[in-house]
Amino acid sequence: MKSWVICSLLAFGLPAVMHASEESFRIFRPVDPVKLERKVPAGYGKVFIEAARENNIDPILLVAISGHESGAWKSAAARHKNNWMGLMTRFGTKRFATSEQSIYYAAELLNRRPFKGHNTLSELASIYCATNPSYWKLCVLKWEKLLAGGR
Repeated sequence: MKSWVICSLLAFGLPAVMHASEESFRIFRPVDPVKLERKVPAGYGKVFIEAARENNIDPILLVAISGHESGAWKSAAARHKNNWMGLMTRFGTKRFATSEQSIYYAAELLNRRPFKGHNTLSELASIYCATNPSYWKLCVLKWEKLLAGGR
């Protein structure tokens, strides 16, 4: 049974995943803030949209990364360090004064080294999560699918 489920997922799900991951995330796509607001913590739909607009990136991708990296905005890093984007320093989890600051910082970071010049989710995954980029990409794509109704 288990192998049948895996084969079905590979046969039907993988082509869609591969296509979505190869689109450029460096295009701001308009999103309905009211619909997005229903899927993120209260008041943050506009924050994600504005950070994405300022940095010309897809707001849904920015939210998807945040949702995955912060454990649906409930992880210890999200709650205690205002780190909603899973950002690290060489000393551990990066601390921010506010969660908004972490969102804007990550959006800006996606346009700098080491991300500059990498335009697809596949390319982004190998940098954002070098230890397991395939799993990271699949998780972000799950979030993107969950959020897709908010466009």
